[in-house]
Amino acid sequence: MRHTHSKWLAATILTLGLVAAGCGDDTTDSSSGGDTPTTTAAKGLEIDYASLSGTLNGSGASFQDVLQQTVKGEFEKVATGVKVNYAKSGSSAGKKDLAGGVVQFAGTDSLIKDEEKATFTGGEVLYFPIAAAPITLSYNLEGVTGLKLSADVIAGIFQAEITTWDDAKIAADNADLTLPSTPIVVVHRSDGSGTTSNFTKYLKKAAPSVWKLDSGDTVNWPAGTQGAEKNSGVATLITQTAGAIGYVDLADSAAADLSTASIKNSSGKFVEPKLPGASAALDGATVNDDLTFDPLDADGEAAYPITAPTWIIVYAKQPAEVKDALVGYLNFMLTEGEKLAPGVGYAQLPESLNAKAIAQLDKIV
Repeated sequence: MRHTHSKWLAATILTLGLVAAGCGDDTTDSSSGGDTPTTTAAKGLEIDYASLSGTLNGSGASFQDVLQQTVKGEFEKVATGVKVNYAKSGSSAGKKDLAGGVVQFAGTDSLIKDEEKATFTGGEVLYFPIAAAPITLSYNLEGVTGLKLSADVIAGIFQAEITTWDDAKIAADNADLTLPSTPIVVVHRSDGSGTTSNFTKYLKKAAPSVWKLDSGDTVNWPAGTQGAEKNSGVATLITQTAGAIGYVDLADSAAADLSTASIKNSSGKFVEPKLPGASAALDGATVNDDLTFDPLDADGEAAYPITAPTWIIVYAKQPAEVKDALVGYLNFMLTEGEKLAPGVGYAQLPESLNAKAIAQLDKIV
């Protein structure tokens, strides 16, 4: 029976408060890899939210949609003169909308490519990291729980080279499971997606000798695989398809009550897609001067290897009638939003990165 969203939120918060026992020498439950995520954030700018007014339109990554909807609802309670709209159109569409001046901000899980930069005619673009979350390998396989997958096996599955669930390569990682001969149905994003970009970047990095489809917001998936729009669409298609597996953000996977696989990380540990594992991956990531970073396949026994960052991107130069409301919303996202993030399926930023993002607000003029 599928959980309601409110039950899921309660379960998520409860999970964050527990430290799970270890499951064996070769398996690390991500919630046992250290302290649970905190619910604090760096101090933001002093802003009188009640004095703000205007409308802010944003579009982009479905990966961050649950966080956006949660935070904007709380923001509008204190900034009663501001209306914030966010449409989950996919990272590719969000970047195009910002470049074209259709929106004031865009959500993206992937960076602007060199060949795209010329389309951003409004000047310097700023990256504001807002959170990170596990990309789960969610599946629909009756009677099978506790599935474990390594990078080479995942690559083989998504290239349609491993086609049944009882394949010897899957069984090698799952000696304790009885796997059926059910055909595997691969489900992927059909729209341009930062989730796809991060998932395929992970495979390119962690399974370089097996993965041949390259990486990007879109890739040429094998014939016979099935596509769906947005993370929620992939989750829905998995629930409707026996034998299906797909890559889905934690929030949408949990909302659909899907089973998820533990993934073997670079330290050889199988880690569940939970927030402490994502936090551990963030701790091991190098942050660039523009506040971009890559936590995929990060070092550390507790790190969940398919951890994806997500950003809000904006032009540094803003019209006077937009600037104050936009700075206010970003400030709220980076402070109160950070506190709300764990309750809806996202890992908070490390405090040092959070502070850098807040300091960067001064660049919006």
